[in-house]
Amino acid sequence: MKIIETPVNRNLNLENFYPNITKFIFGKTALKYYKLYAADRTQVIYADTYDKIRLILINDRKKIRKEEVDTIIHRLLKVDRRAVHVDVNIKHKMQEAGSTFSKPHKDIILVEYTPKKD
Repeated sequence: MKIIETPVNRNLNLENFYPNITKFIFGKTALKYYKLYAADRTQVIYADTYDKIRLILINDRKKIRKEEVDTIIHRLLKVDRRAVHVDVNIKHKMQEAGSTFSKPHKDIILVEYTPKKD
């Protein structure tokens, strides 16, 4: 599976791309930086929030397989799955909290990684 960085040509706010997802996951948390990636049909948001690195995996057409999640974690974070927290129920939690989506998302997965302080 190829992971390709999606270029952002303008100064765009991440909240404009995915308003409900970013409000639910980040709230008022400040972002250091973010990058957008594409892995086949899965969109990946790489967001550094100073204390944690979060990957949000979004697929509109199919469920994201465990092997795909492991590959993305290994290639982007350079760590093993045991070093991160993977939340596969984030879409269900968002729907319970009342979030609605402008277009249907088949699967959303949140990966949180806390880097070790030296």
